[in-house]
Amino acid sequence: MTALLTEISSWFRPHLTFIASALIATILVIYGERINKAVWALVKGAHFIIRTMVFIALCAFGYGALSVYLVPLIRKLFLAAGNLWLGVAVIVSFIAVGLLAEKLSRKG
Repeated sequence: MTALLTEISSWFRPHLTFIASALIATILVIYGERINKAVWALVKGAHFIIRTMVFIALCAFGYGALSVYLVPLIRKLFLAAGNLWLGVAVIVSFIAVGLLAEKLSRKG
C-alpha cells in the first residue's frame, strides 16, 4: 500500500504548481460572485468611474494577487504532506473543492 501511495504522489509532484493554480482558480470562481457582490455593496453609491476603477483593481490586482501569492503557499502545503501522502492530499483537496462547489450551488 505504501508503494502505491508513493507512486501516486510521484505522478502529482511534477505538476504541483498547476494543481495549486487549478485549486485557487476554482475557489475564486466559486466565491468570486460573492466577493463581487460584497464589493458592489460597498461602492454602489460611488461615481461610475470610481466603481469601475474599484472593480478593475479587484479583478486585476485583488484576484491576481491572491493567485500569485496563494499558489506557492498551496504548493508548499502539498509538499509538507510528504512522499507518502502527497497524492492523497491532492485528491482529497479536489474532492473537498468539488463538494464545496456543489454545496454552494444548491444554496443558489
